Amino acid sequence: MQSPEVSADLLLGLVLAWNRVQVLSHTEEIVADEDWVRFQELVLRRLQGEPLQYLRGEQEFFGLSFEVTPDVLIPRPETEILVEEAIKLIKKHFPSGCTLLDVGTGSGCIAVTIGHEVPSSIPIGTDVSISSLKIARRNAARHRVRVQFIQSDLLECFPPRPCFDFILSNPPYVALEECDTLPSEVRNYEPHGALFGGNSGMEIYDRLIPEAPPRLARGGFLLVEAGVGQSERIVRIIEGAGLALEEVINDLHGIPRCLVGRKPGKIHG
Repeated sequence: MQSPEVSADLLLGLVLAWNRVQVLSHTEEIVADEDWVRFQELVLRRLQGEPLQYLRGEQEFFGLSFEVTPDVLIPRPETEILVEEAIKLIKKHFPSGCTLLDVGTGSGCIAVTIGHEVPSSIPIGTDVSISSLKIARRNAARHRVRVQFIQSDLLECFPPRPCFDFILSNPPYVALEECDTLPSEVRNYEPHGALFGGNSGMEIYDRLIPEAPPRLARGGFLLVEAGVGQSERIVRIIEGAGLALEEVINDLHGIPRCLVGRKPGKIHG
């Protein structure tokens, strides 16, 4: 979380269309009345708990700037672990290109980032929210990445036959019973549909993972992000769906964050 001083600098910079260096180097500058009023409005909203990312309308992810609004989850550093692993696997196993599906795309940060970093990939993003898809499309256009975005509840719009080399997802995984333990700026401002995965937090995994194998090509990969304490159960779901567990990747705090399953068989071509 940004310090109050940094937040104030960033908000003033937003009003004046300056970066933080300009703000800090023009401390004697007189601010116009209308700009001062706008700055005070933003400070009040921040004091009430509205995330700085929503006030600024953007968040950095994997070195790229993404538009964010209260219609989408704010991208987190933990999700960069999944993206980094996907890029590594694509370059190793699919050097000439691959098809990938980002389920619950939100801001589009996963699909757009991979498409940006691996131009030979063919990314598709799905989300049940039309509002999210509009933002994801704008983010793809911002970074000049071709991504097809489709409204769908998980994988239901795709027939159960092999069509993807990768299926990726950072699904809603917070348990509803944990709602009151979340920071107020998360609980009160971020979209609950992108946060909560049912009473246990596992509802989406229980639906998504068994749907993935029929839609993966031979040797294809499933990568999912996990919440705290969820990895062991997710491993059982992955293996129960007929996928081999390839890897469990921890975050910087030692928490299992990215689980990688693989469909048996030799990669075609």
